[in-house]
Amino acid sequence: MSSQTLSTQDPPEQLQTEEDSSATLCSPYFDEGGITIYHGDCRQILPMLAKADAILTDPPYGLGGSTDKANYESFSDDENDVEALVKFVLASGKADRVILTPGQKMMFRYGEPTAVGAFYYPAGSGSCSWGFVGWQPIFYFGKDPRLQDGKGRAMNSFQSTESAEKNGHPCPKPVGQWARLMLRTTREGETIIDPFMGSGTTLVCAREHNRKCIGIEIEEKYCEIAANRLAQRLLF
Repeated sequence: MSSQTLSTQDPPEQLQTEEDSSATLCSPYFDEGGITIYHGDCRQILPMLAKADAILTDPPYGLGGSTDKANYESFSDDENDVEALVKFVLASGKADRVILTPGQKMMFRYGEPTAVGAFYYPAGSGSCSWGFVGWQPIFYFGKDPRLQDGKGRAMNSFQSTESAEKNGHPCPKPVGQWARLMLRTTREGETIIDPFMGSGTTLVCAREHNRKCIGIEIEEKYCEIAANRLAQRLLF
């Protein structure tokens, strides 16, 4: 599939923030059993989607091509570009509950979340100017569904020693780790949007835990990886 994409150099005020009645939603790249993939720019596709129960996403980290984790062909992983994209998603109104992992470099650019949690990595080997990095932030916007349902308080941070599978994406999330976050922040049967789908870990977790999910990805090669992961799991 092909999709016209917007330049990531567009200033935030030029980004589409309201549904354009003349726009037409492209055909899904993958659509099976409540799991849908759209190939294209989230700034074009997200406004045309119905409101979901939650947005759960791991956006780019604004690394600017400095590592292999910023290896994108259709997107400049520049700090200002990433900030504009994530703020667009937060302002989209497509879910009252938003959970994202902003990365340490970008975490102070998105405004104050409702709550902050973390993934703690006791064996973390990432480095910074003050040594090894052993955690990554989790931002929570909106209301806690557990408290809304009268189930009481639960931990909003998680320890993880799981490694991500090597699937061709520069920075995939480990499935078990991401599933724990999904189960903590969404209800069975709910619809989730991931506007920065990558290799489709959010969609894989949603299928395995009885959620519906819509993923958006600007790079077709990652749409293909995600679709293949989902198709393989249908066989078992």
